[in-house]
Amino acid sequence: METLPPRQIVKSLTLAVSAILDILLSSFTLAVVNYFVKYAPTTSISLSVMISASLWGYLFYIVETIKKIQISFSGDVLEPDTSAILICNHRSYGDYILIYALSTIYGMRGRCRFLVWRALYSVPSIYWLFSSLWVAQDWTFDTADQKEAIMSQLTTSRYWLVLFPETVKFSLDIAYEHIRYCKANGLPVLSHCLYPRFEGFVPIMKHLLKESEFKLVYDVTFIYRRNDDLLDEPATVAKAEESQDNSGEGQSEPKVRNSINEVKAAVRENKTLAPSLRDIILGKSGSWEFHVHVQRISIMQIPSNRRGLEKWLEKLWVKKDKLLDGVDKKGMSYKSLGYVYFAGDEIFANEEQDAR
Repeated sequence: METLPPRQIVKSLTLAVSAILDILLSSFTLAVVNYFVKYAPTTSISLSVMISASLWGYLFYIVETIKKIQISFSGDVLEPDTSAILICNHRSYGDYILIYALSTIYGMRGRCRFLVWRALYSVPSIYWLFSSLWVAQDWTFDTADQKEAIMSQLTTSRYWLVLFPETVKFSLDIAYEHIRYCKANGLPVLSHCLYPRFEGFVPIMKHLLKESEFKLVYDVTFIYRRNDDLLDEPATVAKAEESQDNSGEGQSEPKVRNSINEVKAAVRENKTLAPSLRDIILGKSGSWEFHVHVQRISIMQIPSNRRGLEKWLEKLWVKKDKLLDGVDKKGMSYKSLGYVYFAGDEIFANEEQDAR
């Protein structure tokens, strides 16, 4: 094993200590600022933008420059420096790094807002790092003044409001629960996404459609894929569930990991379905590919009534699941995914996009 020279060891230790202190101080300061948002919303939110941009900028520098993580993008060209609503799947806390990378490309660095339950701020967690909007657990604002101040801030300044309709990160255990629920209730069964929750999404969207100046919605899909996947063939969650349901029919099982227990075992070997934020920052995600696919949606195309919003979101999630399933089976063929493909400083436009 090669021994590092003393100068490099000192440099690495200095960088590590500096990073830890900067993250801890910024996180604490951001948490304090966010606490006072209901007393002085405009000032607090403005301060949180600056702190969040500084903190995530530092983390992104570590990820991109020091750890050499490559992130690619595909899909529609977005409006730079313009407010929008982002509707995203949730695979990992690494999603926030990808959002930051996307926002940097389009001039929205530090201007992302995340709706977060206030209860999550009661203990130190990653949510302290966010420039967040606090809501109660039923996705309502604590006071009318807070609601007015936050909506005013969102509509008079340039922000991306980021929504995760799944509300929790994708994991196999949670996915199995969703599959059973969907089968029992005649809902679409998803393999790579959790069935979206309407309780939080619908009220927020109805309010934004009615009272805000947002005119753009971006459908954002985060894609992670291992180059050295330990599964013998793509074994999606839905297929695993179906295999377990049919296990008593006397049919011989193929020699692949496609039962629930075998998929769980493979995931335990892989440690996770997507790299964690810690693994990304520490440079332990070298075998993973990171990709963001974005499609623009005019807000005029979105229904304003509750039932219409629910069906619209369900169809969007079915489409997103098919996209992820195609990537799972065929690999990361980004040009086939979308209309524009970013790789480093190069931009490739598909003929389909040119023809539009």
